[in-house]
Amino acid sequence: MKNKKILFAIFAALLIVLFSACNSNAEEEDEINPQEFSYDMLDLSFVADEIYSNLEISEFTLNSVSKITDETVLSERFYLDLDNVISFDIRSALGNYGAADVAIIRVKEGKASEVMESLENRKDDRIGEFRSYDVYDSYEIAMEAEIYEAGELVVMLMLSEDDKAKAKETIDYYLP
Repeated sequence: MKNKKILFAIFAALLIVLFSACNSNAEEEDEINPQEFSYDMLDLSFVADEIYSNLEISEFTLNSVSKITDETVLSERFYLDLDNVISFDIRSALGNYGAADVAIIRVKEGKASEVMESLENRKDDRIGEFRSYDVYDSYEIAMEAEIYEAGELVVMLMLSEDDKAKAKETIDYYLP
């Protein structure tokens, strides 16, 4: 009987030690370590989905947004040389429903300025498009579009001021 009590005490102590070790490992895994961040881990489509889920734009505009993946369109309308790009998520609204364009592009080292210039050309095209057809303040939105670098990313936000602020918060949230 005395041996059973000793064995039970040892078994209980082992369980407590094992449970504590497992619990502390689980807590460590939940913590995000910015030093472990890699741009390879960043899902640009997920970030873009998050941006669009928080926008306050007309339903017509939102429904007209499409993901741009065709290489010819990327080259001819966005002036992108895909040799400068690692990955991207580019979305654009049909002009007759307003402006709600977002481009998140991970660029190769040393190619950010070329990609930014490409997006500036796209911005200029959209300004010209909306100059004669200004629906939902799209001309002003295009004029005020921001193109900037964020780490390895080049970002274009052709959104209202409030929506740009929300989009930047979303992007910043996913970067270290």
